[in-house]
Amino acid sequence: MTENEAIREVRFNMSTIGLSDKAAKRVVEARNMAIKALEKQIPKKPIFNHNLSDTLSLFHCECGNTIKVSHDIGIMDNNNAPNYCSKCGCRLDWSDE
Repeated sequence: MTENEAIREVRFNMSTIGLSDKAAKRVVEARNMAIKALEKQIPKKPIFNHNLSDTLSLFHCECGNTIKVSHDIGIMDNNNAPNYCSKCGCRLDWSDE
């Protein structure tokens, strides 16, 4: 099962039928929390801003957090880019694909 499939399952299959208002509210809150956590695990491409130098580039996450990445001259291979955003926790995808 992929992350997107799991999100769909959680969104549509957590029934609150027959629960008290308080219990139903807790189920909805838990579902929303689970969906947010799953969505953060889906890798997202960081957005390129500009090169600060031959070996330092500036990117940002969807949340707006700035990410400075040092790399070999002219290429992004063997960089020290973080796997997760330090602000929102989103998983980052640095692949060329």
